[in-house]
Amino acid sequence: MKEPRSIVHSFGTRYPQQHDDISYGISSDWVPGEFLLDFESHFLAPSPGKTNGEVLFGFVDDVSFSLERGFKEEPFELILSNSTQGAIIRYTTDGTAPTAEHGEIYESSMNVDATTVIRAAAFKDGYAPSSVMTHTYLFLDDVVRQSPDGEPPIGFPFDWNNNLVDYGMDPRVVDQPAYSKEVLTGFRDLPVISIVMDIHDMFGKEKGIYSHARKDGRKWERPCSVEYFHSGPQPGFEIDCGIRIRGGFSRMDNNPKHSFRLFFRDIYGPSKLEFPLFEGSSVTTFDNLDIRTSQNYSWSFGRDGENGLFVRDLVNRDIQRSMGHLSPNGDFCHLFINGVYWGLYNTCERPEASFASDYLKGGKEDFDVIKIQNGGGERTFATDGNTDAWSRLWKAAKKGVKSNEDYFQLQGKHGDGSEDLDSEVLLDVENLIDYMLIIIWSGNKDAPVSAFSGDWASNNWYGMRNRNHREGFQFIIWDSEHTMLKEDLEINRIGPFPAGNEFSSSNPQYIWQRCLENEEFRMKVADRIHRHFFNQGLLEPDQLKALFDHRVDQIKNAVVCESARWGDSQAPNIAGKSTPGRFPLTRDDHWLKVVNYTRNKYLSQRSDIVMAQLLAKGLYPDVNAPVPSFTGEGGAAQLALSAGKGIIIFTTDGSDPRMIGGDRNASATTYQNPIPNSGEFQMLKARTSYEGKWSALLEIEF
Repeated sequence: MKEPRSIVHSFGTRYPQQHDDISYGISSDWVPGEFLLDFESHFLAPSPGKTNGEVLFGFVDDVSFSLERGFKEEPFELILSNSTQGAIIRYTTDGTAPTAEHGEIYESSMNVDATTVIRAAAFKDGYAPSSVMTHTYLFLDDVVRQSPDGEPPIGFPFDWNNNLVDYGMDPRVVDQPAYSKEVLTGFRDLPVISIVMDIHDMFGKEKGIYSHARKDGRKWERPCSVEYFHSGPQPGFEIDCGIRIRGGFSRMDNNPKHSFRLFFRDIYGPSKLEFPLFEGSSVTTFDNLDIRTSQNYSWSFGRDGENGLFVRDLVNRDIQRSMGHLSPNGDFCHLFINGVYWGLYNTCERPEASFASDYLKGGKEDFDVIKIQNGGGERTFATDGNTDAWSRLWKAAKKGVKSNEDYFQLQGKHGDGSEDLDSEVLLDVENLIDYMLIIIWSGNKDAPVSAFSGDWASNNWYGMRNRNHREGFQFIIWDSEHTMLKEDLEINRIGPFPAGNEFSSSNPQYIWQRCLENEEFRMKVADRIHRHFFNQGLLEPDQLKALFDHRVDQIKNAVVCESARWGDSQAPNIAGKSTPGRFPLTRDDHWLKVVNYTRNKYLSQRSDIVMAQLLAKGLYPDVNAPVPSFTGEGGAAQLALSAGKGIIIFTTDGSDPRMIGGDRNASATTYQNPIPNSGEFQMLKARTSYEGKWSALLEIEF
């Protein structure tokens, strides 16, 4: 620019591909009168407000590896190559990124005969360096022998500040005949996530995120490489990203096994991870990703052999997703840090604005995402957007929703249930009810109300809503470790609880409790109970066991790997050091007992116990809902309905036989004879009516 604000030169839209941290402009060699386009160049260092600096002659190509990352069984010769004439390849094996001055100069092929992490880049004077390429090679015979004496692996520190330290694979597990082969199978059963980084960024006394696990925020985010691969031919990826410690109570110093969160930002590499990480999911791009591990009731933190199960959180989220609601995907994996096995983990989407945008209509900026923050003082806050709409919902619920006018207004409707386009939609009622049924069934003691606070505080919940659409807040099952416990077979988490009386502890259970004042809401609760607890619903034992068995089968061999790595992890004594000599917790002696109890007792009995609790609270009618049965086959099939006392009233047009307020739907039919197959799918909705009272709704498509 020059005065008076006239343009001297502009590129318009005709310029080459740009690169991070590399500027582009006119070379300082240009003089007036010369053709400008001949002097357009890239520069090694950006220089805003100053004369453009050293011109780049080009960009060094990335280093090629002769063998892909992954599991290896035999030693091999690794060849590194680069197609840029005159470039020098430097590599490291300690997790640090090579630079023009750091790393071994590659001269000839390398023999790789043990678990090895190699990072390589190429450099040439006057050229921008290549990207750093990272490859992890795992030899399982080597992995199962890592630090058998508990001493730090080469390059790893003896201590992590005040954090309890645990290293190594336990020979008492890997050498036991029952496990010596299964530990190898267990490693191959699950995908691997390999984190590779400067060991000081992870464990260093001054800036290590693991050795300062209680620290949070961007200041405690470090660069790393993340690789994802399987033992078979399935595709994988490698990406440079940021990494932090994640979690709340699990950040304690006496926990030697922490969870992580990955952030994909253009300061590290691609701004998004683009990969089909979760089978069956339509979402293949991610802004961030959690790498979670069981904390409460784990072997590494508290040495819990009575309740260590590892699948509770995933099973709870699987239930919500199977009900048709939004729930973060997750899958098990093995985690390695600079080639050292770190245990059984699971990948998990994080339910924030990018997640909402991926699955619901709208951009990230359209969503309010609400959660509870505790640890530094309980506080309901917005991770994205603001709390304005949530505050309006909470205030309306606190005021009371006994009348239909107040209750339906939460849903953007008139008091008769018809849509009111002048009223905002604040609540997704079916989502709230199903969310609470999962909370109640699972005996969740730490979400959304925490029993550990005497039920005065909330914890572990997310709610999200698009401000620009007529959609109410939806709630996400999250961090469900305090569930399905042996001592809690008969626990009652229906409430009411005091948490939520103040906005700082507001939560979905408080909204549920206030809505229970309304007859129409209670009827809807009864309908959702009937859907999920009867007629092969998702909260019937057989359906629950299928979801549970799926997750158990995924890790039944991988648990042996976890046993070898963390089964002998000890709680610290007063001096903060581990107590040596305890036996390791194992799959067959400990984990399988918890699996069998959960499957054969909790999953078998809990639904009946919860139904009795719901009945006692008046949340399910004492009028029996119609019971369906089919006679005949194919076109001759007929649907028969039966009930105890009362008459059965049904519709096939999708409407409810019961009108809002309790009257009979004028278009409904009184059931007398089996209903023939019409040849087309139709939705039958039926209720039993007895002495002015209605049963829960039966919905069946046939």
